[in-house]
Amino acid sequence: MKFEVKTDLTFEEFRAFSAFHKRLRSPQAVKLARLGMIAAVVIAVLLAVVILVNKLWSEKGVMIPYCVFVLLLIALPFIDRFVLSRQYKANSSLHRAEYRFGDSGVESGEGEDTRVYTYFAFCDLGRGEGAYYLYVDEGHAMLLPERSFTQGDPAAFGKFIEEKTGLKMKKFK
Repeated sequence: MKFEVKTDLTFEEFRAFSAFHKRLRSPQAVKLARLGMIAAVVIAVLLAVVILVNKLWSEKGVMIPYCVFVLLLIALPFIDRFVLSRQYKANSSLHRAEYRFGDSGVESGEGEDTRVYTYFAFCDLGRGEGAYYLYVDEGHAMLLPERSFTQGDPAAFGKFIEEKTGLKMKKFK
């Protein structure tokens, strides 16, 4: 075996992969979400200006929806982190994995649970900060943090996997 990886993913590594996956698989959705957040902030600021200018603070009918809107806007990052935390806990069995990369393919697991992937099975390669992501299909990837390499040089892995798969590594920060 040229490379061996034993993963034990942390929440931060899972979060980094989630962000990478969103940018790689649905860049339009990420752009749309950013535009939506910018639009929400602009609307909140405009509503605040309108309320202050028209002195509508005494009218509860206008103030209550505005406060609810602002609270939801503030809560969005916390809701996102909560959902991601739930996904991380739900997929806890996937956090520990073993991969052995040889000349003919990749072995995953041990004993009866061993799966073998040829290098032609991969459809996409990604490189985030401190980790490699090897996509077996559009929704499933092998997450390989550099710290998890037990055999082989993590810095040389990118070139190795590009040669074996014939795919180009997509890099994100």
